[in-house]
Amino acid sequence: MVTFIEHGTPHLFIQIASDGTQFRCSDSFVRKYLRTLGLSERSATRAAQKLPINYEQILSDSFLRQAYIICDHGIPAPLWVNTDQTQTHFQMGGKRTWNKKGKKQIATMGMDEKRAFTLVPSISASGNLLLMQMIFHGQTTASCPSTGARWYSEAKEKRFRFEPSHTHTYWST
Repeated sequence: MVTFIEHGTPHLFIQIASDGTQFRCSDSFVRKYLRTLGLSERSATRAAQKLPINYEQILSDSFLRQAYIICDHGIPAPLWVNTDQTQTHFQMGGKRTWNKKGKKQIATMGMDEKRAFTLVPSISASGNLLLMQMIFHGQTTASCPSTGARWYSEAKEKRFRFEPSHTHTYWST
């Protein structure tokens, strides 16, 4: 909404009212405006991921295995590394949108977006953030961000690694 106002009537943001206030595109203003169009905030529906029934036992077993290995082999904290991987979409779509009241099917842009990469962050128990890895689906570096892409050189200076997966997926293996 801010973009439309800045494009169509940019003076609204710099104009000062008689009471000394300036227009602000606040959340409450946007909600009121959308409601005048007969819209209400809706949520896309999807089942939540469920925990296994024995998740507490799984966590306990994992903790005990780690404690045993760390203690038995004298592994120092900088070598205890927690790594995760997360799918990152090039264009994020929201799960919520505004639509006509009473509508049963709610479509949102980007919900079916398939272009993504995997971000692999890691941190050691001593608090050191390790280098991030980004994995892109493809066989060559042509599937990775272009060297001319915005912020590419800054990412490389910070030692980001952009690598094709050389497989039919972009997950870390």
